Amino acid sequence: MADNYHHGPEIVEHLEGNSVVREVKSAVTFVVGTAPIQDIYATAGDRAQAINKRIVIRRREQIAELLGPRKAGYSLPEAIESMFNKVQSGKGGGTIVAVNVFDPDTHKEGTMPDPTKVTAADVVGTYSAGGVASGFKLARGMFNTLGYFPKILAAPRFTTLAGVRAEMEVQANDLSAVYIADLPAGLTVQQAVEARGATGSHNTSSMRAILTYPHLKAYDPVIDDVAVQPYSQHLAGMMIASDLSYGYHYSPSNRQMGDVLGLERDLEFIPGRYDSDQNALNEAGIFTAMNYFGSGYRTWGNRTAGFPTMTTAHQFIHVRRVLDMIHEAALYYLMDKIDRPATKNFLDDVEEDVDAFLRKKEGEGALYGGRFRFDRTKTTSRDATDGRFYYRLDCMPVGVTERLTVDSYLDISFAQTALGLTS
Repeated sequence: MADNYHHGPEIVEHLEGNSVVREVKSAVTFVVGTAPIQDIYATAGDRAQAINKRIVIRRREQIAELLGPRKAGYSLPEAIESMFNKVQSGKGGGTIVAVNVFDPDTHKEGTMPDPTKVTAADVVGTYSAGGVASGFKLARGMFNTLGYFPKILAAPRFTTLAGVRAEMEVQANDLSAVYIADLPAGLTVQQAVEARGATGSHNTSSMRAILTYPHLKAYDPVIDDVAVQPYSQHLAGMMIASDLSYGYHYSPSNRQMGDVLGLERDLEFIPGRYDSDQNALNEAGIFTAMNYFGSGYRTWGNRTAGFPTMTTAHQFIHVRRVLDMIHEAALYYLMDKIDRPATKNFLDDVEEDVDAFLRKKEGEGALYGGRFRFDRTKTTSRDATDGRFYYRLDCMPVGVTERLTVDSYLDISFAQTALGLTS
């Protein structure tokens, strides 16, 4: 490009240079359910703004303000309050994006609003003829409107429905998220394990599904008593709290749930015993809870429903999430590099930028190590002239101390030393 004539000094500012690979948000939860919006909006026109819309909630007081009060039969206020109850050290409750699928003018018995009329199809959602999304379909457009994708999907009181779980699986795969699904209330431990069998209701090997059992007991201000609640809403809250306090590379297991007052069904936990209820459930790929003297009720499990079928580290909840976060951060960074001149310096700069991000993650304790390299072997001259370039990402998330084994031996030499014996 020819320069214009100029006589005298000038400064030309260039905005090029190495970019920074930025962390993406992990503590973003997308939750679908029902809310008593008729209690805060007087007309159908007003209520439309709270039906099948993404409602962002960052503070506890926004629950009643945007969704209505906690009320029997409505899942969202209860679920989101359970999440905020897990906040640690003033870290906040992350970002919760709620979608209310209840329409009091449609879901009713006679003239009375009735949340039990909401179906799996309402929760799953659809696209209108004009392309307007509803239900879980609203998760897909989050980046365009809010600038981030959800990393945790939940639908307490609806995940026992096969159609809802199937949709959550689709969305989790598309959005690089995990989803939490409750096993039905009332199951025995054996029935919960059998649900994972070939003919069971939860026969899946998804590395994005976290299956929870049993339901938990917590205080319900509506009835002023302890009530049984879905585990999924409590685990979502613990995952948010753990992300904000420690980082997404920490396992959500063995965290005390301070607001949980009991389990739907007593589970026997004996430290060191292979035949405990928790061991049987974890062995079947079910995330459970435990309690022992002076410990409080705690989350208990490290693996997704990918276990026991999957044999690689992808089966661990924290590994799946670390990889998702690294992949998404790299993807966002690379978007800005598309359609730029593919000079050697440019390709090397891309390599160094992502490599620096991996070194940062290693320093933070999320990775044992990582490496990002321009693949000069796989990329051919034909590829280069066709605009295609290959990079390779290698990394290994830090493992979790799931099992600690102590080999114990009886050593009579200690008696010899203590007593001053010659042999």
